[in-house]
Amino acid sequence: MKLQKIKEIRTLIIRLVLVGLIAFGGYWVYQLFFKDKSEDEIVLEDTPLKVEQIRSILELNTLKFQDEAVVDTVEYYKSESEFYWGTLDKLTDPDQFKHGLHPSGIKRRLTLIVKGELLYGVDLKRKDFQFIPKDDTLTIVIPQPELLSVSLNPKGTEVYLENGEWKDYERAGLQRKARNKMIASGNRLKLPERAKVPLEKALRALIRTDKIVIIKFEK
Repeated sequence: MKLQKIKEIRTLIIRLVLVGLIAFGGYWVYQLFFKDKSEDEIVLEDTPLKVEQIRSILELNTLKFQDEAVVDTVEYYKSESEFYWGTLDKLTDPDQFKHGLHPSGIKRRLTLIVKGELLYGVDLKRKDFQFIPKDDTLTIVIPQPELLSVSLNPKGTEVYLENGEWKDYERAGLQRKARNKMIASGNRLKLPERAKVPLEKALRALIRTDKIVIIKFEK
């Protein structure tokens, strides 16, 4: 009888130890693989995955602005004899005949309507972002958004008026003038400042933390 009881007690102890080991192992498996890591999702150690996620957000969240610029250049006749000979040349040129029928003091004139797209965002190749943790705050320092590119659409360029003959380099010069007008328009509308809004929203959606998140833009 005593031997039987000893065996039962020994079996019970072994079972309790096994249950304890299983519970302990299950706890660590849960901690390693299943615990919700939403608290402090952006860990202050610069983990490559999170750094790349933030870099992608900063590079992909850009502000696009479609614009249209009207540019014009004009050249006048310098003398009366130049006016007569110039008018005669236009009357003998099928492409310029209509300008010769209604002569004026204008020797040449070219007016273009140019369409383009301005792209604003953060240039991380020039300056990277920074994490600055301090007490209960997390400050993220980001370069100021700036004009990244200006794309002119050749198919969207319309010749509104062409009086006289114009060379390709002269047309290119007028297109550069249109580009500068678009950039001035973007600055007037404060588009670099407006580009901050989508960047902040995207970052705050990614960073889940108990800390107070401060986003600063610096040059």
